[in-house]
Amino acid sequence: MDASGDVLAEFGRDLPKQVCRPADAGPVLDVALKLVAFCLLYVLGAALIWPATFYEMICIYFTELGLRGWTIFVFVLVPVAVVASPRKPMEFIVNLIRFSGPRIALVVAIFTLSLAAYTTYKLNIPNVVPFYSDRAMADLDDFFHGRAPWHIVHAFDSDALSWLIVQTYSRIWFFGWFAIVFLAALHANRPVHLRYLAALALTTLFVGTLLAMLFSSVGPIFYDQFLNDPRYADLLKALVQRPSNALVLNYSEYLLQSYKAGKFTLGSGISAMPSMHVAVATLNAFYLTRLNRWFGMAGWAFALLILFGSVYTGWHYAVDGYIAMLVATVIWQRTGKLFEDEAAAPRLPQEASLLPSPQA
Repeated sequence: MDASGDVLAEFGRDLPKQVCRPADAGPVLDVALKLVAFCLLYVLGAALIWPATFYEMICIYFTELGLRGWTIFVFVLVPVAVVASPRKPMEFIVNLIRFSGPRIALVVAIFTLSLAAYTTYKLNIPNVVPFYSDRAMADLDDFFHGRAPWHIVHAFDSDALSWLIVQTYSRIWFFGWFAIVFLAALHANRPVHLRYLAALALTTLFVGTLLAMLFSSVGPIFYDQFLNDPRYADLLKALVQRPSNALVLNYSEYLLQSYKAGKFTLGSGISAMPSMHVAVATLNAFYLTRLNRWFGMAGWAFALLILFGSVYTGWHYAVDGYIAMLVATVIWQRTGKLFEDEAAAPRLPQEASLLPSPQA
């Protein structure tokens, strides 16, 4: 056991034996190297095809990482330290950063590069495949639900529900996603956490890029502006009635103006089918379930709330969320094959699931 193992030995004597037992580093290292190569190829594609856009996104996201990333990292690291070393949490944090810092920095850097590449691809979707599938998506929604699904979700409307949906969808989702990536980065040399990072990379490629281009669409909230059809005019009227929805309407106007002006700004880019919000929330739910049953229950409740919110706000058709959940499920199941028996392995106790692996 190396230096980082000694840290755990000192602070985790009473933890289950499987926490401090070194894992087989061979498959983990092999998958990690392939994952890095996969992500770099994804990034390279965006950099070569749209270099100017990619450069702007790099500047934006690394600036945001510097300004806000540390707060999310602290939010993740402090609970891990308290669970792992309740008597000496600060010393644990210092030793963890000392021994695992380079790996954490690598994971976060590759994630940020991939996020910049994802936004670059998203911004250029209408240049590759002009928006065309909205009418078909809307018709499918009506066919499967008997009417437009937004009518169903808004049947429960209230100021409290509106506030909950907007805060969850527009704020908590982003914070939670980055927090879980940081959590996985802390443990990236343990199979289940590396599996999540691999699944996230594949989800970004297939859901956020390939399928988004194949089914290029704008979503109900932009239906009138792009199709010149007031099909969802009543949805917009329903959103206006709740004060909390002002954030949704303001952001939609921001996206629309950025699109018309050809500006590349933080969070810009219009794409509905499939829903990355729902796909990532689903993937996070699978991941949290593998860590702990209670974490998993919270993760699935959150994923269903995001699905509900994607329809409530008009950002997505209901079928956008269904397809996203299906693809994320297939990806999660397939990535279980990366490590022998990982998918069927028993859940670790809560304190074990939060601890970094003893392997460096």
